[in-house]
Amino acid sequence: MLNEPFTDEKAYQQSSPINFASGLKGHLLMCHGMVDQNVNFQDIVRLSQKLIELKKDNWELAVYPVEDHGFVQPSSWTDEYKRIFKLFEETLKKRIQ
Repeated sequence: MLNEPFTDEKAYQQSSPINFASGLKGHLLMCHGMVDQNVNFQDIVRLSQKLIELKKDNWELAVYPVEDHGFVQPSSWTDEYKRIFKLFEETLKKRIQ
């Protein structure tokens, strides 16, 4: 677990996906709860903006308005896994054939 950014800046720099966004090669599916108390929603918005600025087109963001860090709504789980399955079907299945 990370400390606070102001007490462990190096760890936050090394673990922040935004610092590695330019290296994205495969497909990325981000599923994020809007009321997440662990990873703030603004963080996923900033990462999305970075991917836009980098002109990356191999990513998708699914937003879940009532979810926290761990999803609890059956409808959210269903949607998330539907998206994961679709990603597998569109990317991994093609590689196997």
